[in-house]
Amino acid sequence: MKTIILYLILFNCFANSSNMFTIKDKDGKVLKSKQVTHNVYYDEFLAQQKELLQEIERAKLLKEQKELLGELDNISSKRETLAQSALEYNKENILLNAKRHLGEDYVWGGTKPGGFDCSGYMQYLYKKEGVSIPRTAYQQSKVGKKVSRFALQKGDLLFFLTDKSRGIPVTHVGMYIGNGKFIHAASKKQGIIISSFEKSRYSKLFVKATRIIQ
Repeated sequence: MKTIILYLILFNCFANSSNMFTIKDKDGKVLKSKQVTHNVYYDEFLAQQKELLQEIERAKLLKEQKELLGELDNISSKRETLAQSALEYNKENILLNAKRHLGEDYVWGGTKPGGFDCSGYMQYLYKKEGVSIPRTAYQQSKVGKKVSRFALQKGDLLFFLTDKSRGIPVTHVGMYIGNGKFIHAASKKQGIIISSFEKSRYSKLFVKATRIIQ
């Protein structure tokens, strides 16, 4: 018996919007041919199904995006909490570092251990904690959040006008360490010392206080 190989050929018929279903043997002889009309409703159904699948994909993508944003918000929140914790830790750490230099010499323009001036001392202490502040007392007074002298916290910077002849509003800086006291590179004669804020001449020379570390 001769084996018949069937071929299915579908082609567009633009004249009547229908397809021709044809069966041929291996020699190309037409065994059967039939006109097949498109089902318009079925085409619409397929289009709707395709649109529905696209909507599902969009909804899925949107859900994934929202979940990702939620995770990013959580990460951001955790970073802020960690940063705040780090700042609070640094505030205590910076005080410990400051007290290690008690008794060291005052050197005009000094920025290193063994020889600090007032602003070089403050800049050095903050730099050790990864916080950058300007070089001079006057420049340092322009950064940070201004705070009242009655609401001081450890680590706040105190600014004074100790030399009016220099023609600037701030000429000296120190760091508040609590209990009404502050540490500073006072002068060539005194070096780095701890002074009373309210019970010394500095109370009358006080200009402002700022907070850089919370």
